[in-house]
Amino acid sequence: MIEITFLGSGGGRFITITQFRSTGGFHIAASRNIYVDPGPGALVRSWRYKLDPRKLDAIFVSHRHVDHCNDLEVMVEAMTGGALKKRGVLIASKSVVYGDEEHTPAISQYHINVLESVHIPEPGSKISIGDEELLITPSKHSDPTTIGFRMRTSLGDISYIPDTAYFDDLVRWHDGARVLIAAITRPRDMGIPYHLSTDDAVEMLKSMEKKPEVLVMSHIGMKMHFANPYKEAKYIENVTGVKTYVAKEGFRITVNKKEIAVRTLRPARFV
Repeated sequence: MIEITFLGSGGGRFITITQFRSTGGFHIAASRNIYVDPGPGALVRSWRYKLDPRKLDAIFVSHRHVDHCNDLEVMVEAMTGGALKKRGVLIASKSVVYGDEEHTPAISQYHINVLESVHIPEPGSKISIGDEELLITPSKHSDPTTIGFRMRTSLGDISYIPDTAYFDDLVRWHDGARVLIAAITRPRDMGIPYHLSTDDAVEMLKSMEKKPEVLVMSHIGMKMHFANPYKEAKYIENVTGVKTYVAKEGFRITVNKKEIAVRTLRPARFV
């Protein structure tokens, strides 16, 4: 069994600063615990949904933009027992570790030094995390070092497409995954550069030889939020035949050999 729990589904500067949708990224519990794109709120919402960040084994960060990496350092501190144990793996784009012309690095040398290993992979690289293997996939975003992944598991593949423009080769990298998590930021007829829209999602799914069992829309931008992402998801599902969900805080996907189940968790109450 593999569990994918979303600690947020928002993306873009305006959703991030308003928190109309939370922006904590998501957690994968497979043979190891992996956190993906720990944006603002990742630490707090991990505790809210009883996902102890001290039990993390790896963190994946697709790129340097703050809605994907804001909580990276504090999640590394949790994973390393308050930076007292040298453990855990970071898999991140080059911009996260070294910065770029517009951004300083998202992680300090102090935090890098307490990690067991750091990977800055190129598309096509393969990294083993426990019993699973991450195949690093390309993206075409304003941060040119942005990466996604295809996680190969005994229960089928789980793909993550972060911020990207649509490009033909995108289909090849993710065709046949059982679960496809995609940053679909904009609704129909409102596409913008470097991000997927509902129209792009439809084109991508129609081009796949083996469609996913489930598509999960995440990284919901402000225009998508007010256009009603659930209506957009229903449109995608009707046109392509692929069961489509909109991620939200507490949304959990459970992948078993025979089925994929979904539910929404209740947050824990703190005294």
